[in-house]
Amino acid sequence: MALTGKLYYIEVMKAEKISGLLSGCLPGRQAQAEMCPALMRPLLKEEIPAKAVDSAVNLILRPQNGGSSFDELLDWQILLIRRNTYRGVHSGQIALPGGKCEPGESYWQTACRETFEEVGIACERLEIQGALSSIYVQPSNFVIHPFVVVCRDFGELSINPREVVDYKLVPVLEFDPARASDRDFTYPDGSVRQSPAWVYQDYVVWGATAMILAEFYRVLSSRP
Repeated sequence: MALTGKLYYIEVMKAEKISGLLSGCLPGRQAQAEMCPALMRPLLKEEIPAKAVDSAVNLILRPQNGGSSFDELLDWQILLIRRNTYRGVHSGQIALPGGKCEPGESYWQTACRETFEEVGIACERLEIQGALSSIYVQPSNFVIHPFVVVCRDFGELSINPREVVDYKLVPVLEFDPARASDRDFTYPDGSVRQSPAWVYQDYVVWGATAMILAEFYRVLSSRP
């Protein structure tokens, strides 16, 4: 079975193996840099500002075709959403379910609450495997805390039309950084800058979401 990049060795990968990989040393900013927009690259060398606003997201894995087996990596998909249009720097972008922390919440509680509010997946259906490295997003002053979870059966997703336009389940292997290309993006100040991005059907995945996915891909490809 031919796999792309360094994933050739993972013909079988069960959920518990991902948990083990996430408990090791994460590639962090080195992996994030592979998909980092030009605007954010200098910030990767700096500490996250103390006044950054905490947020959390879930990278949700599911078997392709609604099955219950996680035996083959090629059958795994990641849930992505398209955010609604609003007055904000992340308007209309492709993202992972999640959002801003409320007072008194842990990062995990935020990720679960926002996932349920946006796509209707209850926390008890999510099997947490571990966390990825945090990312500071300068345009919105958010620091994102990503979790990796397994949901063996989505059932019928109930998207919140106020926040989410639509969603896609994208195969894990689409997020090999070697498959990305540079594209022009317009920032809130009107400037146009280049950033690495993946294009999957009508979804263009870039920015912080792409950086999270790049680190996850490198975690999967880190086993000797």
